[in-house]
Amino acid sequence: MDKTLAIEHLLTPEEAAEILRVKLSWLYQHTRRRTQDRIPFVKIGRYLRFREQDLVAHIESRKLKS
Repeated sequence: MDKTLAIEHLLTPEEAAEILRVKLSWLYQHTRRRTQDRIPFVKIGRYLRFREQDLVAHIESRKLKS
């Protein structure tokens, strides 16, 4: 099996904000260390990237239990 196929597509902040349907500034605010509800990200050099599965897990963790 080709190992490059196992690498998942990383999302840009713009793409992640679009998936979450939030403003880009909101997304950046929720990646800061001092934020209580921090959105997981990967840092490549000075660039932030997001894994779609992490965004989905973050959304699932925020669901209110009824």
